[in-house]
Parts: sequence; structure tokens; C-alpha cells
Amino acid sequence: MSQQESTKIFVNSKPTVTLAKNPVFHDRSKHIDTHYHNIRECIARKDVHAEYVKSQDQVADIFTKPLKQEDFIKLKSFLGMINQF
Repeated sequence: MSQQESTKIFVNSKPTVTLAKNPVFHDRSKHIDTHYHNIRECIARKDVHAEYVKSQDQVADIFTKPLKQEDFIKLKSFLGMINQF
């Protein structure tokens, strides 16, 4: 199947989004290995769209981190999960 629209990647770091979108190599980014710059090409082709999301709204954290109960409940609701009794 062909891809109709770009894949969204939600990132909780504004500098990362800026660096991924900016094709200019800066002194601070030259240490990043060349194969990691592939994301820039994907963004240029509009295969991928990097979007900033605040850390506390990063839904993937529910799968990767231990969370406080209120954070877990909030992220669970973002996923559309509900309690059924």
C-alpha cells in the first residue's frame, strides 16, 4: 500500500525538531553520526513529520516508564482506554 500522508513523530524536544528540519550542519550537531541524518531526508520528502509535544503529554511514556497514578490515568485516556466493569 502506498502511504497517503506523512507519518507523525511526536518529540518532546524543540531543539530536536528544529535540528531534524534544518538541513544545515552546525558545529554542535557535527558529532551526530551520518546515518542518523536520514530523518532529514524523510522530512524533506514529506514521508515523516516531526511535531513537538510536551513531555507530560508524551503518550509513549505509558509503555516505557513507571508513572504516577494520575499521569497513568491521563495518558490512558489519551489512548482511548476506559474501564469497563
